Amino acid sequence: MMNDAHNGNTEEVVKSFDAVMDSLPAVSIIVPAYNAEKDIATLIESLLHLDYPKELLEIIIVDNNSTDRTKEIVNRYSVKLLEENTIQSSYAARNKGIRNAKNKIMAFTDSDCVATPQWVKKGVKALVSESADLVGGRVKFFYSERRTAAELYDSITNMQIKLNIKDRNVAKTANLFVKSSLFDKMGLFPDWVKSGGDVQWTANATRNGCSLVYAAEAVVKHPARPLKSLLKKQYRVGRGQAHIRVGEWRSPWDFMCSIFRLFLPPSLPFIKTIIYQRGTTEMNKKVLSMWCVSYLCNISMGLGILMELFGVFRPRAGK
Repeated sequence: MMNDAHNGNTEEVVKSFDAVMDSLPAVSIIVPAYNAEKDIATLIESLLHLDYPKELLEIIIVDNNSTDRTKEIVNRYSVKLLEENTIQSSYAARNKGIRNAKNKIMAFTDSDCVATPQWVKKGVKALVSESADLVGGRVKFFYSERRTAAELYDSITNMQIKLNIKDRNVAKTANLFVKSSLFDKMGLFPDWVKSGGDVQWTANATRNGCSLVYAAEAVVKHPARPLKSLLKKQYRVGRGQAHIRVGEWRSPWDFMCSIFRLFLPPSLPFIKTIIYQRGTTEMNKKVLSMWCVSYLCNISMGLGILMELFGVFRPRAGK
């Protein structure tokens, strides 16, 4: 009898999902862009070739004070271009898009990503079939011909969405689907941070009872970062982390210990474990190089935290 009841419930869910997918919901795709002239056309082309009815898609690109040809390139396409010129933050740009979006489902990705054809359809499927409030999709990395240690390290440490959701119940805007009503309930992204605002916002949402699920088939592709880009990214992460960690430090001693640990060399066995769990056999040949990259990333993050807290040398930040 229990199996019959379970099967009955499953059939009802499937029928409900099929009914919804027969009348696909409209989706607003929101992308912040800052000096993205090298990548933005490729992203937009991928969005225009999604396996989803074009009349049900609203593509919004929000320029965040670009000084290159980003806006000129975006204007070549039949997409909506907005500008966020007041606050230099990708989260402020996303908020501008949210305020101007017209649909009840919003999908977020980044200007240097490439959407796979089924990205929106699979994200919407997870949102509907699992009655979720948020869906985090997979970010699949691709490499340059050199396949540097920095690129390999980036691909197994950053944007690990499945682990983020499983272990911390958070997700990232590189690949995120949200019901628009959630922004009415939770408010917009924190626009005063340079990095990590998506983690803060999704953590707050799940703490308040919102359901977050992972959709492995909702895939966007992202280039693995070379060393210079990776260190800049970790610096921005540090600046964002400063706003999170400042509330966690219980004393000046706690603060000093936390910062000091970032400037210590990472454990080589720890790097080997990450490679074993998430990497490939080729990475074993570059374990020492990846260990060096890890150390440099820790230092960059530590500098970002210190610079944000004490206001020393704040370069203009983009995405």
